[in-house]
Amino acid sequence: MEAKGTVLQSIPKFVQKRFGDDSVQRWLARLSPEARDVYSNPIMASMWYPLIAAVAEPTEAICDLFYGGDMKGAWESGRFSAEEALKGIYKIFVIVGTPQTILKKGATAMAMLYRPSEIQVVDLTDKQGTLRITKFPEPHRILDARIGGFVEQSLIICGCKNLAVVPGRLMTKGDPVSEYRVTWS
Repeated sequence: MEAKGTVLQSIPKFVQKRFGDDSVQRWLARLSPEARDVYSNPIMASMWYPLIAAVAEPTEAICDLFYGGDMKGAWESGRFSAEEALKGIYKIFVIVGTPQTILKKGATAMAMLYRPSEIQVVDLTDKQGTLRITKFPEPHRILDARIGGFVEQSLIICGCKNLAVVPGRLMTKGDPVSEYRVTWS
């Protein structure tokens, strides 16, 4: 399974902005040779990279180094990734969009960032919806948290209040799909 370079670009930026320049070197040293090689070269937004080595492992290193192993680091990294992805010209689409539109467009965008994957929005009403991942051949608990954080921050930018993004069924726990129940007011 692969992830688009745009997914990867936010990871070292997150480390640098949250923990300082020296932290990036500590983080790089923690990575496997394959992951270190990815991050030691320019990351091209349009290229595809191996999902586990280039996204899951580096994010897990963030959790271990800066969050004492807590998955909160992956969730925060996902939130930062949304902030990076949705700034500039794209931010206006999120700010003026409805939560329903953001979830639908987000599901489409996620399927274009991870391959192969299939993601859909179900049970969508005026105050809730479920993001359902039906195809994701290499599920990973770190990616569960990153995706949840990305969804949360996207909807915060949209202006959602009393927001909750709650992972439910997860492929990493043996379920046939992964789901994120999203509610807002």
